[in-house]
Amino acid sequence: MVGKGDKKWRQNLADLFELPREIVLNLPRLTVIGNLQCYLENHRGVIQYTTEKVRLAVNGGEIIIHGENLVIRYMANDEIAVDGNISKVHYEF
Repeated sequence: MVGKGDKKWRQNLADLFELPREIVLNLPRLTVIGNLQCYLENHRGVIQYTTEKVRLAVNGGEIIIHGENLVIRYMANDEIAVDGNISKVHYEF
């Protein structure tokens, strides 16, 4: 886990060089397309996967996607796309 001093230093570095904070701080970046797809970058792995719920580990917590007929459409090193009838997405830390 990143300490407060280290996190502040990284934020300042991101601002100084105009770098995206999510990359420098290793934060998740979530894109939601209507209620049809969630695309997540910087995840740490799948915790739970059912057709009604997908739990994904992220730095400092987890992203939970609820819905019906959920499927993992694409997954790479730190990227994942979940398709289906998405009803709720929330972040727990």
